[in-house]
Formats: sequence, structure tokens, C-alpha cells
Amino acid sequence: MARSSPGNKRARRKEQQKKERRQRSLSKSQNQKSLFYYFEALRCLDLERHHKAVVLLDKAIKLDPSNREAIGELISIGVDLKDNDLITRGLLKLYDQGMMSNTREDNENILFMCQQLGMKGQYARALDIARKTLERFEGLEVKNRRKYLKFLKDYIDYCTFKLDNEQRTKSTSKLKKAGKSTWSTRHSAARQGGKEDGAASDTLDRTGPDKKDHNSRAGEVEKLPEVSIVFEKDSSPNAFVVATGPAIREEYDLVMDAVRIRFRETFDHLLCLNTLRDIRSLVYQEETARKVLKTFRGRALLADEVGMGKTIEACMVLKEYIMRRMIKNTLILAPTPLVSQWQEELRAKFHLEFKSTDDPDFRGMDSGFWQEQYIVASINTAKSKKNFDAVTGREWDMVIIDEAHHLKNRNTLNWKLANTLRKRFLLLLTATPVENNLMELFNLITLLKPGQLKTASTFRKEFMTRGDPTDPKNRQQLKGLLDQVMIRNTRAVANIHIPPRFAETVRVEPTEADASLYGMVTGLVQEMNASNGHKSRMMLKHILAGAGSSPAAVEKSLGDVLARQSLSEPLPGRVREIRELAASIQDTGKNRMLLKLIRSVREKVIVFVKYRATLDHLSKTLQENRIEHSLFHGQLPNVKKDQEIEKFKEGNHVLLTTELGGEGRNLQFCHRMINYDLPWNPMRIEQRIGRIHRIGQEHEVLIYNLCAAGTIEDYILEILDRKINMFELVVGEIDMIIGRMRGEQEFSDIIYDIWVNSGSGDELKQAFDKLGSKLKRSRTEYEKTKSLDEKLFGENYEI
Repeated sequence: MARSSPGNKRARRKEQQKKERRQRSLSKSQNQKSLFYYFEALRCLDLERHHKAVVLLDKAIKLDPSNREAIGELISIGVDLKDNDLITRGLLKLYDQGMMSNTREDNENILFMCQQLGMKGQYARALDIARKTLERFEGLEVKNRRKYLKFLKDYIDYCTFKLDNEQRTKSTSKLKKAGKSTWSTRHSAARQGGKEDGAASDTLDRTGPDKKDHNSRAGEVEKLPEVSIVFEKDSSPNAFVVATGPAIREEYDLVMDAVRIRFRETFDHLLCLNTLRDIRSLVYQEETARKVLKTFRGRALLADEVGMGKTIEACMVLKEYIMRRMIKNTLILAPTPLVSQWQEELRAKFHLEFKSTDDPDFRGMDSGFWQEQYIVASINTAKSKKNFDAVTGREWDMVIIDEAHHLKNRNTLNWKLANTLRKRFLLLLTATPVENNLMELFNLITLLKPGQLKTASTFRKEFMTRGDPTDPKNRQQLKGLLDQVMIRNTRAVANIHIPPRFAETVRVEPTEADASLYGMVTGLVQEMNASNGHKSRMMLKHILAGAGSSPAAVEKSLGDVLARQSLSEPLPGRVREIRELAASIQDTGKNRMLLKLIRSVREKVIVFVKYRATLDHLSKTLQENRIEHSLFHGQLPNVKKDQEIEKFKEGNHVLLTTELGGEGRNLQFCHRMINYDLPWNPMRIEQRIGRIHRIGQEHEVLIYNLCAAGTIEDYILEILDRKINMFELVVGEIDMIIGRMRGEQEFSDIIYDIWVNSGSGDELKQAFDKLGSKLKRSRTEYEKTKSLDEKLFGENYEI
């Protein structure tokens, strides 16, 4: 046998090494993508956006099938949603990867898997799992061995029987087909006549199942009985009652056409009201929707005061049109930070699934994204050079534009985009239709109804006072024109009165261990940000925000990093060191202050946290101190959520909850809350407060904000509370203020950039002072605009 030359061996070895390097590089890239999807899914779970979290977790698992954390979250979501298919899918992934341990819980899960597979008709897979489990039964950890063994044996017999039965059914079907083919051949020969054919026919008659019955029905066609149909109008304005019994197709179609025509002619009864979830629609909101539908024919400026629910009104109009089959597609344009909020509200409260520019797969869809049926998009993304033609190149049945004051200048790309869109129905939403000049109002109305306010020059001449562009003349005439396209509800007219709220910042001096941990986390994040910040930004923000919450949150987030992230030396060692320190800290200054506050507040109190790890840690702390409490988070089943709220209402002194845990539930019986940690996004803080400071609250609301001195949260409270008095604002006003100064960058990103890029303490203080000054100027501008709109419109444009 010829031997390979040394040169060939070296070449093959080099080629093998190249393949191994490529494989390692590919594996590392896939793991990093998997980690990205996993962290994004955790963020969605914090917002209780379960559907999107499932999509992201599936992507993470596809890239890294051994991602146990992602599979575990998939199963948890299935439990929360009571989705057995989702639970089974996750358990099968654990089973196939060999990641099921020999614990009682996992062995019970195997039985559950077998049952679910059997219910789906996947008997072969269920049989295989049951047999393999039986083979290793002697070493299994199970609670009731006899019962467990009996189930396995019975289920193996059951699956074997079902598979045998399926096989018999297939065999019988083949025989029947063969028999039918033989009969057809004989029958064809018989029809050709002749003696031989007659014999064949006689044979068929004699072998038929019931010759007499067959002959008696020959040549007859069964006649269906005629059925009359009666229509009666019910007392309710939207119902038709059809008499029981079948009707012919033509009569049925006639009735359905009559119903559709009836509903299209009147909007006195809103079909959508009974379909809404977790919404207490108010009379003025329902009347606004009716007026937009009946009088304005789907083109209106909704200019309610801040916090009155313009989004709810717009969504009610949208849902009504969809239910009446009057629209087939919709485009919603909003500022970038509000896109996900719109998408979640539509899904959770109106049962409407919209694609959005925040979806992870948006960038991969290119122009195909803009052909989707229902879209929520950032207006800045839509107007970009890349997307403008795709957005405006199709027809839209309905367009909704939030924060429409960004369209006030007709020379901007925002206005040109809105004007170029081909749309049948159009809703513009803004609490401040005029900010500096009445021409801004003209530009908005022109988008809705061109010519309603005549031409620009005529409008200036007839309705604007020379020297004061904010003071209209001919007010009654102008009001008459605006009444045809604009609605502005005010709290005074709607008779909405909510008690005041007060906030108190509780600044806690950190313990030596607390300060050391926070400093080490900050240093780690700054170092990782400098080397690979653009790729790991979301993860680093997650770690840093966790440090402001609790050591338990730090331990959990760093554990995820070690498990999923590929780190270069010496980072893994530092991460382990910080994680070990976090695990060793069981008591903190914030914990002690929390216990002190709970014991000093006689009324019921809600404690909000951001992270699940912090929630579990605080629950353990309260248990150790014998404080009865209810525990509430997004992954609890709905029945359990209701039980925990009821326990809090009837007996427990404290409710521990994640920041969005109480969404849609009535918590107004409580009027005390503690922010144990603080989201970096002020709108998230506002949403927490809105759980109890809302319509139906009868008492003054008191808010305690906990923060450790020197942390990011300390600086955030400094500028939000002391600079712009955020906690005294009306719900929704904080977004109006921040929206004037943040541009495209999220407020939380501004905070993060300041923290990781500031060198000394003085530099950090100067950066936050500068941000505070911007916020202060933004609030001053907002107050001027608010006063102007109150002066122009007041209570004259309500429903």
C-alpha cells in the first residue's frame, strides 16, 4: 500500500484546522446571537409581551439548542399562558438535548409529555419516550413508584394499540381501493351489453348488500323538504333573530347582507365595546368614537388634554372599522419610543396583532415589511430615504399618527410623508395642536381635509391677528370650521377629578459591601463598553440597572453572562468574582429602609421592583421578618394573579409586584406605593404610579422612591424630581416634556452614555446637570404650549 507523503499529511492537517476554526467562529457567532435574542426576550417578559418573547426564545434556541435558560423561559411562559403545546415543546427540547435531570419534577414532566404527544396523535414518539423511561425505571426518582410504573406500562400498551390500529386502517384502506378498482372494471364491462355482460350484471346484483333496497331506489332523486324562514327584529339595536331551522343559501346571504348594511348605516351601537379587555371605557371616549365614525367619517384631529385617553379613542375607532369589515389594512406612525407601547396596547386590550419596526426581524424583511396588513412604525423610520417610497407606494385604508404636533411644519419630511400617504381614513392625535403659530393648526387640518380652512394666504388674512400669530380673529367662524374635524375633551367637561399625589425621595447610604459591589459592576461595564459596547449595549444596560436594584439581580444577570456570553480573559474571572460578592450580600441598606417604611405605613402598600430576582429576594426577606404579603409577577397564571390580588385586598399588608404586574387590575383601594428600584425610563415610573393614581382613586397618593446614594438612580431622581417636579405632573405630561428634547435617542440610553463615558465624579455631575437644564427648558416650553392651547380651545371643542 502506498504511503501518503509528509506534505499531503501537513496539507490535510492544515485544512482540518481551518475547518475547526471556522466551526468555532460560527459557533461563537451563533451563541452571541442566541444571547441577544434571550436578553431581548427577557425584556419583553418584563413588559408582559409574551407572544413576542416566545418568538425571540425560539430564535435563541434555534441558534443554540443547548440554551437551557431560553428553554426554561419558554416553558415558564407556557405555564403562565396555560398553553400545554408550548410547555410540551419546551420539555421536548430539554429531553432531546439530554438536559432533563433525574429529579421527581422532571420525571413527572416525562409523563406529561407522553400524554400531550398522545393527545396530538404522535403515538410513535410517545411510545419511544415511554419505553426508554421504562428501561431506566429502577434508577428513577419518583414520588409513587407503583403508580408511575403502572402508568408507563399502560401507556405503552395504549400507544402500541393505537399504532397497530392505524396500521390496520391503512391496510383496510388499501384493500378497499383495490376492491373498488375491481368493481369498476366489472361494472364497465357490464355496461357494454351482450350475454357476457348480462351475466356480469347478475353477479353484481346477487352479491350486493341489499338488492331489494337498491332496486327500489333506482332512478329516484331524494327531494329535500322546503323550509320557511322568519325574521324578527330584537329589542337591541344590533340584533336579528332568525327562526330555528335550516335556510337555503340565497336567503342566508340576503340576511347577512341586510345585517352588514344595517351596521354600516349607523354607529349608534359600537360593536367593539364587548371585545375590549382590561379597559374601562368612559362615556366621553365612546361618544368621541361615535362622532368620529358618524360625523367626521373617519378623518379627525383628536386633541384631548394630556391623560384623557386619545390612544383608547383611536383604537376604538380602528377596532370598529375592522369589525365592520370596512378596512383591511392600517398604518400607525408614532415617535420611536412609543412604538412598542402602541403594539402592546393593541394586542393586550384590543386583540389586534400588529407588526412593528421594533420587531427583531424588521431589518431582515427589507421593503417586504411595508406590505404587511397591520403595521406600527416609527415615523422617523418610515420617512427615511430607504423606506419613504415603500410606505407611500401603496394604499392604506387607515392611518393613525400619534404626537401629530410633529407634523406642524409643512416644510418638514414628517408633514410631507403624512401628506403623500394614500389613505382613506386618517386620525391625528395630539394634546397640543398649536405650539407657536396658528399656521401649525392650518397645516394639521390640511392633512385631514384639504381646503377646510381655505388657502394658507386666506387663512392668514381671515383668522390671524397681525403681530400676534397665536391670537385668532373671527373666532366663531373658525370654531365652526374646526368643529367639523376636531374634538378636544377636557377634564373639566368630562368631570374627571383625581386626588393629588405626593412623592418622597428616600436616599439610603449604602453599606460598605453595597458600595464595593456597585463600584465593581460599574468598572466592569465601563471596560466592556469600551471594548465591545456597540454589540453588548443591551446586556450592559441590563447588568448596570440590576446593580441599582439588588445584589440578587446582579448575581442572576452575571450568571446569564457566564453561561451564554463568550468573554476574553481576564473578564470571566472578574465576572465570577463580582458574582460571588453579590451572592454573599444578603442584607442591604435598602432592605432595612424598606422594612422600616412598611412598618411605619399603616395602610396597605405596593412595593414595585423591576427584576424577578429582586422580587424573590424581597419575598424571602419579608418572610424572615414575618410580614404577610402577596406576590405578583407576569409569569403567574391568571387565576393565581387574581388570588394574590384578592389576598392583598382582603388581608395582606403588602403587595410585591414587578413594574407592570398589576396592569389591567383594579388597585385603587391602595394609595401607598414604594419604588424599591427605579426604571431609567420615566414613562415606566409613570406607568407604575398609574396603577393606583387613576380614575377611581379616592385618596391622596403617597409615593416613596428608594435609591442608594451615588447610584444612577440617585442622579435620575435628582433631575426628574428636583429639576422638573415629575411627580406633580398629570399622567402623560412627562412624555410630552421628554419628547421635546430627546430626539431619536431613548432617555435610558442618554443616562447610560453619561454614566459609562464620564471619567471623574465632577464630570459626571456636570453631565447630569446639563441634562437637568435641558429638561427644565423643555418643561418651560411645554407649559407655554399648554397655556396657549387652553387659551385657544379651552372647553369649546368637546364632544
